Amino acid sequence: MSKDLDQPSKRICVGKITSPHGVRGLVKIHPYCEDVSLIEQSEGFKIKIKSSGGKHLLAEVEGVADRDAADAIKNTELFISKDMLPKIEGQDTFYYEDLVGLKAIDENGKDIGKVIAVENYGAGELLEVRLLSGQDVLVPFTNEYIPDVSDAVTLRNYEMLLI
Repeated sequence: MSKDLDQPSKRICVGKITSPHGVRGLVKIHPYCEDVSLIEQSEGFKIKIKSSGGKHLLAEVEGVADRDAADAIKNTELFISKDMLPKIEGQDTFYYEDLVGLKAIDENGKDIGKVIAVENYGAGELLEVRLLSGQDVLVPFTNEYIPDVSDAVTLRNYEMLLI
């Protein structure tokens, strides 16, 4: 894939401010990335992570000094430029954003649809694929159902998942 130099770099959501914490303006952030230091580099906010425990981070946001100010930024998504993400080393590792938009094919190479989203409801990643028929199907991102990812996503046994 080549990058068009005239286009602005793609923004990636790395987390979301979920709620205020206490009365001094601290916020809880739900990270969408493994490297939580990326959240401190979010566009438009100066964030300092205070602690990371459980599924939320506790953070201080510059200019947010009380609970009301923290409540005002609740549900704010935090973005960085995709250029800031580290390069991927492994063959079987992907950024979700790189999978969205890929063509979905069957094992014979026949075009069957397109990846429209990557979801995780707690039991592992699922690719949401819009089939050529217009029907959407959630496919577990496992070798059993997705044996290959390259310029397209190869699906196997996806018919069993259709409702």
